[in-house]
Formats: sequence, structure tokens, C-alpha cells
Amino acid sequence: MGKPIIGITSSMSDGKIKMSRGYFNAIYAAGGIPVFLPFSGGANAARKFAESGDFDGILFAGGVDVDPARYGEQITADNVETIPERDDFELTVAEFIKNTDLPVLGICRGVQLMNVAFGGTLHQDIPDHRQEEPGKEHERPVRVTEGTLLHDLVGSDHMGVNSFHHQAVKDVAPGFVAAAISETDGIVEAIEPDLRSERFILGVQWHPELYHEYHRTSAVIFEAFVNAARDHMNK
Repeated sequence: MGKPIIGITSSMSDGKIKMSRGYFNAIYAAGGIPVFLPFSGGANAARKFAESGDFDGILFAGGVDVDPARYGEQITADNVETIPERDDFELTVAEFIKNTDLPVLGICRGVQLMNVAFGGTLHQDIPDHRQEEPGKEHERPVRVTEGTLLHDLVGSDHMGVNSFHHQAVKDVAPGFVAAAISETDGIVEAIEPDLRSERFILGVQWHPELYHEYHRTSAVIFEAFVNAARDHMNK
């Protein structure tokens, strides 16, 4: 049986892809083949990637902020950092796959990108959500919404997550539901479609790729995502 190919959107600097190896390791450990997608070329390149049919799943990874203009706002915080070309690329991919059955996982910027792509908004800057401890440490307690895919995966109403962000989902996109909420301040920590289906779509604000080797609640997310991609590959 072949392994599903997972396209992972990437950060770039000085013309080079620069990504945490955690994304690669987590997808590979779950049985997938990770492929990083450079955003060089913007929307035109995104259309070619999306239309190629070469991928069995898409992971929208972490990185700089989504431009507030993409959800109808002006920049209101001094620490907002954007890359228009990356927004062009990823929003084009997201638009293309909306009406497909391709499995989708969003992490950190990825969940924010997903929320904006489907019509939601973001908090441009929130305090106290960037921990000092290593990524494998759980600092923030979250409440998991009963009846969601995430709840099925982690098997609990509560879990701990790491926290390395300064933006987050504000208005959840139409057709989506908050799958996890911070117990300390009510910030949305995960989203997924409000109607359950066979398609895997999940976005999480934390970084499960940093501790998939240490915590089962992280590993199961990647395993379910890659298994869904495998099913897509075998159709």
C-alpha cells in the first residue's frame, strides 16, 4: 500500500524554505510523505499545485500573520507581520479545495488562514499566548467541544496544549464551530465544520507537531489526518 502525499505550506526567507522539522517528522511518523510547498509565484503557482491532483492532503502550517485586509480590516497592531505573496498562495489553494473532499489540517497560522478563507475574522493581537517553555510542554488548558471530530480524537472534554501565537480566531467562519476553547480567556483554539462528514477538516491553534512524540493527544491528530489522506488516495 502506498503512502499518501501531504502538501505542507511553508515559510520562506531569502528564497529558501525554512520550516520546523516537526511538520515533516509528524507526518512521516503517521505514515505520510510530507512535501513542502513554496509560496513563490503566489496565486498562479497555487493554482498549478491545486489543480495537479498530486496531493492527498493539505496541511496549512504556521508562519507570519494573515493580512487583516483579507478579512476586511486595517492593521491595528504594531506587531502584525504579513507576506502578501504567501496569503495569495494559500488563500488560492484554500479556495480551490473548498468544494473537494481533500483532507485539510491547519496549525497555528494555518487555522487562522482556514478561518479567513471560509469567511471568518481574527484577533490581530492577544496577550499572554506565547509561552516561554519548550514546545513539548503543555501550558494552556482548553475545553474540547463534545460531539466534534477533535473530541472523538482526544477522547476527553479537556486537554492541555502549547501556545506560541499572538493572533487567533475571532469570529468563527460560517459553517464552522469552535472545537476547542481556552479555559483561561475564552479564545478559540480549534475549528472544524459544524456538520460532521467523512471529510477530515480540522484547524488547531497550538503546535501538535512539536510534541507528537510525547503526547498521544497530538499523535492522534496526525494519524487521523494521514489516514483520511490515505483513504482519499485509494478512491
